[in-house]
Amino acid sequence: MLYLAYIDVRPFLYLGGLALALLLGLLFSVVVLEGARKGRVAVAATAVWTALFTLFLTEFGPFVGQVAVIEHRLTWTMGSEVSDSTAVVELSFTDHPGHHLWEHSSELAAHLKALGESTVLGRFRVTRDYGRVRGYDLFEVAGLRGWASKGAAGGTRGDPASSPWD
Repeated sequence: MLYLAYIDVRPFLYLGGLALALLLGLLFSVVVLEGARKGRVAVAATAVWTALFTLFLTEFGPFVGQVAVIEHRLTWTMGSEVSDSTAVVELSFTDHPGHHLWEHSSELAAHLKALGESTVLGRFRVTRDYGRVRGYDLFEVAGLRGWASKGAAGGTRGDPASSPWD
């Protein structure tokens, strides 16, 4: 089995980069400063590496964990019920044909049936890292928030031309 995909390598990157930064800093101290101020150079190299690492490779940097709320028009249909009589609602993106979501929720199904409209507005919370989508969460459909759900899935049919997350 390959467990490497589940290991956060950032601590190893930090330690390896820190060793390299200290080595380059001490080399700079020996060659350019002729051995003077080795302690100050080591502290400065550590501070600079830590600041750069924090800025670019952690949740504290401006490029990781960017959350935005976006809206999409969705059409809905009722799918077949699963074994425990939970309704399956299929939501399709009107502006991005071929992209679909499936919600296993009787509460959402009842709300959409009572609404009586075939096209509804869905609000998504989209999280991006370095401009790429990490994940999305459908948190509101046609004014309903926080419905009970037995699970959800998303996917495509065919080869869609565009993505709702671009």
